[in-house]
Amino acid sequence: MFEDTNGIVRMKSKIHNIFLNSSKTGFLSGSSEPSTDGSDQWSIHKDSNSDSYFIRSIINDRYLICYEDGSVSTTEEYGPQLWNIEFLTGELCFISLPEKDKRITCNPFGALGMSENWKGWEVWRFIEAGNGNVRISSWTHSQHILCSDSSGKVTTTKNLLGDWEKWIVERAPDGFDGIIIKSVSHGRYLRSNGGHIDTSERFEGTSTTWHLDAGHCNRFLISSIAHDKRICGSKDSVFSTGNRKEWEVWELTKLENNFVTLKSTAFGKYLTFNGHELTVNDELHDNGIWKLEECEKAQGVYIKSKNHKAAISCNKSGSLVVVLGCTGISESWSLEPSMPSTISGNQITKYSLAGSFAVASIIAAPFAVMGIIGAVGFGAEGIAAGSVAAGMMSAEAIAAGGGVVAGGTVATLQSIGAAGLGLAGTSAAMGAGALLGGSALGISVAISGVGNKSSGEGAEVEKKSVNRPFCDWRSW
Repeated sequence: MFEDTNGIVRMKSKIHNIFLNSSKTGFLSGSSEPSTDGSDQWSIHKDSNSDSYFIRSIINDRYLICYEDGSVSTTEEYGPQLWNIEFLTGELCFISLPEKDKRITCNPFGALGMSENWKGWEVWRFIEAGNGNVRISSWTHSQHILCSDSSGKVTTTKNLLGDWEKWIVERAPDGFDGIIIKSVSHGRYLRSNGGHIDTSERFEGTSTTWHLDAGHCNRFLISSIAHDKRICGSKDSVFSTGNRKEWEVWELTKLENNFVTLKSTAFGKYLTFNGHELTVNDELHDNGIWKLEECEKAQGVYIKSKNHKAAISCNKSGSLVVVLGCTGISESWSLEPSMPSTISGNQITKYSLAGSFAVASIIAAPFAVMGIIGAVGFGAEGIAAGSVAAGMMSAEAIAAGGGVVAGGTVATLQSIGAAGLGLAGTSAAMGAGALLGGSALGISVAISGVGNKSSGEGAEVEKKSVNRPFCDWRSW
């Protein structure tokens, strides 16, 4: 679904890329392109008595309905045409207990616990559940949803639409650096002693105080929009390659006044421009400070030196140069989040039986996949669940060394359902303190609850929590 304005959405088939249209008389059809007459525009309203929704055509005020035989149509009748909406997108985060330096994990075989690792099994997806609440699912095991009962027991369940799977995320009380994760149904606080996980009736200090960190740990591949090349750092030089390996990964750190640093994760050295050439340096100084700016001529960002006002460019031969003035696509870059390795127990079993790899090799195998990019414009212009942008590739394709992914687009990665707004508009994002991470807040005002209350039959818009993105909780 793509949000237009004022809570109006377009609905597009993920498989066939066809928009759902309704004529003025209520006849349903599909189109490969957005309509110009508003026939593909819909509004969504929450039912006041349930967690379900009404979907109404803008052009004829008729409601979308599904009959017992599976056929879909529209009707003027208000009542039986309720829909459940399951979000497949959300912000990817590590959930850490800082007191013990451990993270909640859903291990390769789906068992819940605490871990010292920062791998894919420790990444969780925060899925918007309406009214500022969320559901928390394992990134590796997407069907495992964090659940709690009235006695304090915490497990995982496959019931995505139940009430016991809803959580509220808020800043911890004054004097505690972190957030609390609280059961909506039972009002109990998520708690751990570093080993066991349960919930407590009351806030208990450090055992109920958590940190959230972006699933990509602020690590990116920096890809040329014009060429299938990445910026690569070594022990003493900088160059471009066609790879997506450890040597091409950079850790981005936000500084004041919208500046950033880029540090090679493989060698621990900063990307630097000394006025003559790109190089790497052990120590950080002004030559290693950069500014990311929106690229108007291509979907991506410019990477400009703070000291020299020059931008990194990838020329026709694929070589890196630094130029004064940005002319377009050659200076445009995409930041591809580098996610940690992960694999499920079923995959381990399959590969082991096939004799492809030893189990230990599979678990240790580093394969980077796409995660969430930026967090700009959430709210009434929020990111829509299921919106697939042209040119985006699946996570597996990227991991296998596929082509460049264009930044600056709203997209759902089909393979892992990770939605995010690209880094075009980075200046605005950084100004808002929300450069990294991202949360698909919903598909309309009526669902995400942004703005003032408005009425629809049997429904009213809920007020959205301002505590987004989750990984930027320190600025809440």
